[in-house]
Amino acid sequence: MKKYLLNFALCALAGCLLSCRSEGSGPILMTFDSSAQKPSFTFALKDLAPSLPADWEEYNYLVLEMKASSPQRFYVGPVTAGGFLPKGVQPFPGAKIRFCIPLDYFRKPPVSAVDMAATYNKKRLLGMINIHSEATGALTGIDSLRFYMNRPVNNPTLEIFAVSLAKEDPGDQVMQEGFLVDAFGQWAVTDWPGKAKSMEDLIAAWKHEDEELAPLFPEASQYGGYPLKVGEGGFFRTANIDGKWWFIDPDGHLFLSVGVDCMNASSSTSVEGREYLFQGLREGRRADYYRWNIESRYGGEDAAAEGWINTALKRMQAWGLNTIGNWSSSDIIRSAKMPFVLSLPGLKLGEGVMGLPDIYDPQYAGDIDKTIGGMAKPLAKNRWLIGYFVGNEQPWPGQESLLCDRILEGPDRPFKTALRDWLKQKGDSPEAKKAFVYHTFDRFLGLVNSTLRKHDPNHLNIGMRFGGETPDDLLALTGKHFDVFSYNCYATTPDTAFMNRVARITGRPILIGEYHFGVPDRGMAAGIVQASSQRERGQAYQQYNADGYAHPALIGAHWFQWIDQPNTGRMDGENYNIGLLDITDRPYPEMVDAMKATHSRLFDIHSSTKQ
Repeated sequence: MKKYLLNFALCALAGCLLSCRSEGSGPILMTFDSSAQKPSFTFALKDLAPSLPADWEEYNYLVLEMKASSPQRFYVGPVTAGGFLPKGVQPFPGAKIRFCIPLDYFRKPPVSAVDMAATYNKKRLLGMINIHSEATGALTGIDSLRFYMNRPVNNPTLEIFAVSLAKEDPGDQVMQEGFLVDAFGQWAVTDWPGKAKSMEDLIAAWKHEDEELAPLFPEASQYGGYPLKVGEGGFFRTANIDGKWWFIDPDGHLFLSVGVDCMNASSSTSVEGREYLFQGLREGRRADYYRWNIESRYGGEDAAAEGWINTALKRMQAWGLNTIGNWSSSDIIRSAKMPFVLSLPGLKLGEGVMGLPDIYDPQYAGDIDKTIGGMAKPLAKNRWLIGYFVGNEQPWPGQESLLCDRILEGPDRPFKTALRDWLKQKGDSPEAKKAFVYHTFDRFLGLVNSTLRKHDPNHLNIGMRFGGETPDDLLALTGKHFDVFSYNCYATTPDTAFMNRVARITGRPILIGEYHFGVPDRGMAAGIVQASSQRERGQAYQQYNADGYAHPALIGAHWFQWIDQPNTGRMDGENYNIGLLDITDRPYPEMVDAMKATHSRLFDIHSSTKQ
């Protein structure tokens, strides 16, 4: 682990018990020491509130009145007769709030949704709860409440004013006056260097950036490939040259896909039920300050659409980026000036169980033929398209028995009939259930691949974007169907041993579909992998890419994402400071410098014979 990076996933569960300060009967103040890996505080229930019972089974909500100095995620949970049951909380910082946590999150594992984010992120009006922790159990024999934080930044504090239980949801509430979001969409209750104070500030910054933008690689091919040409043109393809995998662009040039996901001219958040948080709201159920800011920049809605695309493409060229990543604006994709990737629609992943569709439904093959054909046919001759993703962060790998149990517990349908017949023939065992899931997944991938080739034989199948554990037998299966193995890699650096295993077993090159580093700053949480400052975020970017592209099989990595998430949360509550741009459409200079320095070296890093 690099010393300047802080990764939630890498922190061990064991923690140290530290002291906290409480003045008389006033609030409890916890300071999470940044020199500690995992500072922890445990409070006897009687010290929090004499009325708190040891048995919480008849209650449905844990209610905290609190004030957090930082948006950094903290963990809280009861210490029960069966052990400690923590869940993550990302609160709105800098304000006294009432925050309610459903007790079911402590009692039972989550119901798996179409992907990992949908499974584990639980939105609240004033923050988000992450329930990825596997610790669940009966809420009995409770003697204390424990709080901890993984590798805190800048000694954050958490004040607890009251703790109570409720049977009905009392609702989250800000318990002080004033806006939390200002007229530009910035966090109103904290300050930082460079925070926009006026429209004049923004106009000057936008003008200065416009004057500075110039292509980083003026000698690149029209598709952003390297000057070295190794073959004839056509469409994007892959090639292994002297033991190194590469993309080959449509003009025959060596190409590494350096991209950014979610390139959109919008970053909206719901205002329903919390309108009082926002300054300068317009009509509607959502606030989109990023969109409103670029409309001010370019002079109206129509001008903003064209102006945003032109500036985004200039930024990409100036920063050494060459791929419009997943979930990006159809408008910028249609600009036909930058390579892009897409996800196949209509595969009914969300209508299946834990992201695995019911391929046994007689209508399934015809339905996906229609939806894949609707997308792929018009794109079959498009030379800017690199390829298609098949899915994203399937939650079932490693949980095959649970997936089968949920199929069997569900309604009667072809999926359930096929599984029953399988278990009748093979025996009802974990091994048989796993074999059924793999058999079904194999058939699913084969059906999708043949359907895609039917409608678009020219473009690549760039994989599933796996997000969790991927064992050898699953890797072998994917190698049959994918042209490129893709996975999302949120870590301090890509795991060389894992990439070695992927390359050896699949025989395919590798694309990282998502990664990021964030800072708990400006009212936003850090994201999945945390740095302590914007400078360290840039350093992390450089190290991650240097380590990753040194691997002979890695041919692309796509940063997640273009703009910061809204500080009051996207659709699932995530509010991460992970953008290359802030809400006012200004780039983070530390990230721009890091990208330029990194991308200038990628060809040498990847083509080097030193490993």
